[in-house]
Amino acid sequence: MVDPRASSAFRSSAEAYDRARPSYPGAAVAALVEELGLGSRSLVLDLAAGTGKLTRRLEPLVGRVIAVEPSEEMRALLRRSLPEVEALPGTAEEMPLQDASIDAVFVGEAFHWFQAAAAGTEIARVLRRDGGLGLLWNRSSWNEESNPWLPDFRELLDPHRAAAGPWPAGRGDWEPVLAGLGLFGVPVHRQHGHEQRLSVDDFVALVSSWSWVANLPESERSRVLDRVNELVCESEVVLSYVAETYAIRRR
Repeated sequence: MVDPRASSAFRSSAEAYDRARPSYPGAAVAALVEELGLGSRSLVLDLAAGTGKLTRRLEPLVGRVIAVEPSEEMRALLRRSLPEVEALPGTAEEMPLQDASIDAVFVGEAFHWFQAAAAGTEIARVLRRDGGLGLLWNRSSWNEESNPWLPDFRELLDPHRAAAGPWPAGRGDWEPVLAGLGLFGVPVHRQHGHEQRLSVDDFVALVSSWSWVANLPESERSRVLDRVNELVCESEVVLSYVAETYAIRRR
């Protein structure tokens, strides 16, 4: 089951998501591929693939990538840019794949939307006995020295984020849930710093793709995005991130 907040947000913001969300450092993805023992003959699933940002990183490193994504709008963009990739409808809790058919499952920027126990059980079902799970998140490490508008920006956006409520899997609560299933080993956690450079228009598009902004009533969303545009008086926005990755082997 897709959280209705995610379903509505990403249906309406697919273009902005594809245009402005950061990708993942190549080194971070390559390290996960190596940690999970994958190579040119491996069949990999990009789960909740979105518009294919992680799929593009995975394709040159493994034998074949299958994408599963519940949003029809996001799947359409993925198919447009990656026509050679098989893109299927499905959710983390119910995948259209056979038992023990996949060498590794990758999830970029989405596991917090899953029902962690149900998703973990389903991921274990489709994984081969020696398969693995790779999780990635881009955590913002923005600072006021590089982004002097940040305090006012946070004052504007933080109340909307708080009002949206917690994600189903929390921001770290998934780890004890997966451990409790007894289906996975101990996660290997790594961090990779990187930057994203955007025009102001693209930065506004990035903000518009955040679920707690995309789901605002139209008049309020327009007001928030207009204010973001006023705050960021720069020719180029430089955003720092830490890509956090977790490599987890199936037991």
